[in-house]
Amino acid sequence: RLEKTADGVRDFMGMSLRDIAIDALERMGEKGNNRKSSDELYSALCRAYFNPSNAFTAIMDQSIQKAYIEGHRTVPVTFDRWTKKGSLNDFKIHDNYYLAGPAGLFYEVPEGGELKHDVPQDEKRPTRQLKTYGRQFTMTRQAFINDDIGFLTKMPAKYAASARKTLNKQVYSILIDNPTIYDGMAVFGKHHKNTLTSGTGITKESVQTMFLALQQQKDEFGEAIVIRPAVIVVPIGYMFEMYTLFYSPTIQTSENTQATNPLYNYRESIQVIEEPTLNALCDGKEVPWFLIGDSTDTDFIEVDYLNGNEMPQIRRMETPGQLGFVWDIYIDWGVSVMDWRGCVRNPGIKVKNPLE
Repeated sequence: RLEKTADGVRDFMGMSLRDIAIDALERMGEKGNNRKSSDELYSALCRAYFNPSNAFTAIMDQSIQKAYIEGHRTVPVTFDRWTKKGSLNDFKIHDNYYLAGPAGLFYEVPEGGELKHDVPQDEKRPTRQLKTYGRQFTMTRQAFINDDIGFLTKMPAKYAASARKTLNKQVYSILIDNPTIYDGMAVFGKHHKNTLTSGTGITKESVQTMFLALQQQKDEFGEAIVIRPAVIVVPIGYMFEMYTLFYSPTIQTSENTQATNPLYNYRESIQVIEEPTLNALCDGKEVPWFLIGDSTDTDFIEVDYLNGNEMPQIRRMETPGQLGFVWDIYIDWGVSVMDWRGCVRNPGIKVKNPLE
């Protein structure tokens, strides 16, 4: 019966919570519910809460699951467009792996000479660990009596979206807060050679400087590496300038003549992401913007999920002393800076609100 109920959830579209409850109780063999008050119907549903043939809770579970999946899918976040997705199978601290260093250079071997022995170097990578995040929400007795059927679609979708927004904010907080990472240094700084000395707006010169800084990084062993510029993350207020910068075939020179715009050739290979979280985190101060390298060249930030599952889990609970139907929603993730070489920061300038 539950399977038929789950498959037939659409049959209840347009019905009120009261009508669904009456139908569900009749499916369980309880008659005469039309004459009951909403409070009496609520009490009857609570008595049947753990009944395996309880159609009402099955309908709610199916509706809520569909709503939160849709809310998770459609929330406008951007962190997953430039971070690497990873998977861990438990909550232990994972030492990760060792990065094998380059083979030594070849030396000339004179006639009758000996070959020089080479000992490759290894470098330990950062650790990774998952944490659990979640909330609990309730369809209260009052919501049922008020016949608030919108709860079944609105609230689960909001909590699913909140999970993604929380993760999005955590990732961008790393860019703004500039925390100390695995090597004992801040993510961005002179020691890492990945931040401009002074902030600028969107200019050809600043973008070219950031390109050079990214592409002149060396690996853990002092060897040259190739990091292709792939993503520019900017706050709200910079997108128009970015489009002008990359999609204008020519630029105005100081001599008031037109010249070829070298950044025009990058218009197809550079993805520009406008992220309002940067503005919110800076709260009226200078807002940095960032150039991020191709993830196939280097891992900057990795977001891990338990067994690779990025969808929040949801389960219905019975909470003593609480009047209502309760659901837990939770998800396991971990955010790790894997290699600071994958990003260059421009400290930026203040982005003014034109209405202030």
